[in-house]
Amino acid sequence: MPNASPSPTPPSCTAYDPSISNSFNYLPSLAPGLIFTILFALSLALHLWKALTHPRLWFLFLFVCGALGELLGWAARLAAHYCSYSSTLFTLQIAVLILSPAFTQAGIYVVLWVLVVILGREVSPVPPKTYLGICFGIDVICGTLQATGGGLAASAVDEGESPQPGTTTMVVGIVFQLVSTCVFSLLLDWVAWKGRAQILKDRSLLLITGATFLAVGCMITRGVYRSIELIQGWEGYLISTERFFIALDGAMMIIALLAFNLCNPGDLLADFKRQEQNAGIRVPLVREKASKRAKDFESGTESETLERN
Repeated sequence: MPNASPSPTPPSCTAYDPSISNSFNYLPSLAPGLIFTILFALSLALHLWKALTHPRLWFLFLFVCGALGELLGWAARLAAHYCSYSSTLFTLQIAVLILSPAFTQAGIYVVLWVLVVILGREVSPVPPKTYLGICFGIDVICGTLQATGGGLAASAVDEGESPQPGTTTMVVGIVFQLVSTCVFSLLLDWVAWKGRAQILKDRSLLLITGATFLAVGCMITRGVYRSIELIQGWEGYLISTERFFIALDGAMMIIALLAFNLCNPGDLLADFKRQEQNAGIRVPLVREKASKRAKDFESGTESETLERN
């Protein structure tokens, strides 16, 4: 986001001229914008379908919100290919692409809760409801800081003022979220290690655990990139080079969302219930233990059981 220029800003949909700077510092490419818009639309449709298929599992709508935000952001970037001088499109894509990962991150937090529900309270060093409340609180704070900072920075540039206060707010939110994600990854490592025997015996558990590790890795990669990008400033090398944004933001987020399209936690819980209901078929021990927990989770009583333990 360059500093305000004394020359008049051209109309929003003026053909891009490299000699006239815009807020992006480049012309957003058509192909990546179109590809990511389609991919995020597909991911959104699949997540919405699963959320409606398992209406009691409210946390599935967190992935719906995350995918929707990514879709809006990339649709704005796609439109910006034709209207690259539009401050509205620039501000929109900045705000939603900064905020949307917070919803996906919150969904990942609950997936670990699902794993603990299935594997048993003994695999988690802290009560699931406790860490979930802490993680959600941090996520809300970080998302608010990032969205607020993005809006302040964009407005400041439009008004010819310094975007530094807004930028600093964004950096604090992103770095704070990155640190919390790294701590969360340690908790995920703990749960996976403690429950490894059960996980390795069950294909569904193995897939959902692998998807969670993949998604967390993508979130950490994006967080590192975004932190360095904003620390460099709005005219820095990273923010002025689109390929980094494509590879380290867009690609990371679509991989994380598609991972849970392919390994949906709602399907995992439903699978345990179906296994128990199949008359005459003895399910593996881990499924027998988890069947009641899965029902309790959907009915909202699991948290009480876990707290008592």
